[in-house]
Amino acid sequence: MTISMSANEVMEAIEIATIVGSIVALVIGAWVIYLLVRPPRHKRDAVQPEADALDREEMLASMDRMERRLETLERLVTHDDQPARIAPRAADEVSEAVEDRALGRTK
Repeated sequence: MTISMSANEVMEAIEIATIVGSIVALVIGAWVIYLLVRPPRHKRDAVQPEADALDREEMLASMDRMERRLETLERLVTHDDQPARIAPRAADEVSEAVEDRALGRTK
């Protein structure tokens, strides 16, 4: 029994092997990168509630600061007749930021 293959059939087999080999190499490469990047088990299993509490406190403090800045900016933009309850330096910074924004400047 003899097997005969033409040149076209050989080229098709090589193309299919190349495609399959590329997919397998991609999967293996992704798996290796995952193994290098993932945290070790002892760090994944350890829960750090203190760090979460600190992060939560920092987030709340940041939100409070943003709300105060937004109120200040709203007062400056609407030009309320109410006296500003902010420090002069902060008002200057906000007015500079408003001017820069109006001129299209960004940091």
